[in-house]
Amino acid sequence: MTALFTIVLLFAQPAPQSLEQVRSEANPEHRARAAVEFAATAERNAETAYYKGDMKSVAAELNSMAEAAEIARKALQQTGKSPSGHPGPFKYGELRTQEILVRLNDLEHKMDEDEREVITAPKAKLQEIHDLWFDGIMSGKRK
Repeated sequence: MTALFTIVLLFAQPAPQSLEQVRSEANPEHRARAAVEFAATAERNAETAYYKGDMKSVAAELNSMAEAAEIARKALQQTGKSPSGHPGPFKYGELRTQEILVRLNDLEHKMDEDEREVITAPKAKLQEIHDLWFDGIMSGKRK
C-alpha cells in the first residue's frame, strides 16, 4: 500500500505557484484543473494568514482564489463541452469548489463580524461558479 501511495505522489502534479502559471497552460481542461487546485491552495493560505493575524494577506489570497475559480470557469467554457455531456472536468471542479466552500464557511464563522467583509465577495463568486457547474451537470441537457 505504501508503494502505491508513493507512485501516486510521484505522478501527482503540484498546484501551480502563480496565476500566470495557470493561465499559461495550453490545454483548457488542464488549465481548469490547475486553476481549481490553485484556488484550493489560496484558500488554505488565507486561513493560515488569518491565524497569523495578517488580514491584508487573507484578502489577497481570497481574491486570488476567486480569480482562479473564474479562470477555471472560462477554461471549461472554452472546451466547448457541456457539463452534462462530458461531466468529468466539470464534476472535478464542482466537487473541489464544494470542499473549498465548506472551508470558507468554517473560516467565516471563526472570523469576527467586522473581519468578514473580506470573505463575502470571493465566497459569492466561488458559490456562483460552483452552482453553474452543479446545475450544468444536473440539467441533463446534452449538447
